[in-house]
Amino acid sequence: MNGHRPEAPRVIPWFKEAYRGRGVSTCKGRWIAIRKGARVVYAQWEDAGPFRTDHWQYVFGNERPKPNLNKGAGLDVSPAVRDYLGLKETDVTDWKFVEFPEVPRGPWSQLGDNNSFVINQRNETKTVARSAVKGWRPNRKLIAKAVSNL
Repeated sequence: MNGHRPEAPRVIPWFKEAYRGRGVSTCKGRWIAIRKGARVVYAQWEDAGPFRTDHWQYVFGNERPKPNLNKGAGLDVSPAVRDYLGLKETDVTDWKFVEFPEVPRGPWSQLGDNNSFVINQRNETKTVARSAVKGWRPNRKLIAKAVSNL
């Protein structure tokens, strides 16, 4: 709430490129891959916590999650991620941060206001719509023919 933890610039690999100001998360919206068995799902990091916000050694290092009120969970996931992986309440998964170009299309590419796929699609649609309007020439013969066939 009051800014980044003192170790953030040292332990977050992308901190300098992602820094947007005091208290603005450098993790929110980052893509992660979550694996259970042979199945992998991709999701975006939402926030820190709810129980631990001071354990960078787990998030960016090699430590296991510390005990917490959520039965030692190191990662809370959305219902969509849970269902895609077929997770039970306290299943064990592996996860890692990934860069957007590493994320394949899948169900995770369809929804979300901060979803890179959705943002890119929205921008492509605006560009196509703008260019189509600029050179628009209605085909009057086709329109007249369609009307006469009614």
